[in-house]
Amino acid sequence: MPLYRKLFKQSLLITWKNKYLWFFGFFAALLGNGGDYEIISRATTNNTSGQISLGDLMQTNVFSGQTLITIKDFMAEEPLSFVLTLLVGLFILVMTCFLIWLVNVSQAALVNNAIAISAGKTTGFKEGLEVGKKNFWPVLSLNLMSKILTSLIFVIISFPMIMSADRPGAAGTGLLYLLVFLIFIPIAIILAFIIKYAIAYKVIKGDDLFISLAKAWNLFRENWLVSVEMAFALFFINVLFGLAVIFLVMILALPFLFLALVLYYMTSVIGFWLIAILALIFLFLLVMVAGAASATFQISSWSTLFIELTGRGATAKVVRAFGGLLGGR
Repeated sequence: MPLYRKLFKQSLLITWKNKYLWFFGFFAALLGNGGDYEIISRATTNNTSGQISLGDLMQTNVFSGQTLITIKDFMAEEPLSFVLTLLVGLFILVMTCFLIWLVNVSQAALVNNAIAISAGKTTGFKEGLEVGKKNFWPVLSLNLMSKILTSLIFVIISFPMIMSADRPGAAGTGLLYLLVFLIFIPIAIILAFIIKYAIAYKVIKGDDLFISLAKAWNLFRENWLVSVEMAFALFFINVLFGLAVIFLVMILALPFLFLALVLYYMTSVIGFWLIAILALIFLFLLVMVAGAASATFQISSWSTLFIELTGRGATAKVVRAFGGLLGGR
């Protein structure tokens, strides 16, 4: 059986037969289903929408002396409101830290359990959670390293556009941007592959953080074509799955829409809004479950590929195809 077909079939069975993994998949998906796709998307749109830069924060004057004066006045005039605001802020901070913890623990747990299941071992939610907790700091460090380096790369890519912002017609700016793009985007994508493999080395092999990175680099260097092929294959699966989810949402939304319109024309405004809210909740849950299953499938695919590469090894489909053509001559 061809390599990718075998891996995808195995990952699909892991995802479908072990639905408790979807819990880990939901939180792991918050890291982004495939950083390599996110890199390409961000670069081609020339923006970092949804992200706040340090410059944006500085423009708000949140770190100015006036802010401290405002806080001081607020404490003096509204002490109770200040304490309540402080408690709410502390609660948000605690929940954010817990979410960060859960996201990284879930990623490690998913990698561990997917590989254990593929090897025929018995494992469960508790075992995955324990492994995830054990590997929280290394996985967090690797993910932070990936985010920081990727952001730095995008700053470098955006630099020609920033420098020419006041000179929109500057000659050579487009060519310079293209050149920087062609140099740094592959570096960012390679980094995404290395982080995937480094997490697997740390979680499965128990290697030191920097040893995991060194081994991940060697594994990618020796199997870069297989990694790229895997990324493209998962990208097309993602697209097809996304289209299927959109189609399913549209189909399931029709009964809700029909019932809401009937209630609206019967002058039942409360009924209309009740159905609309129920529909939104139901569709949100559907998308959430689909995202969790998708993340579980993707991480399982990369994890089983890791085992294949570190075990028997693998040959890229392109190499096998050209080898067959040359052998047939």
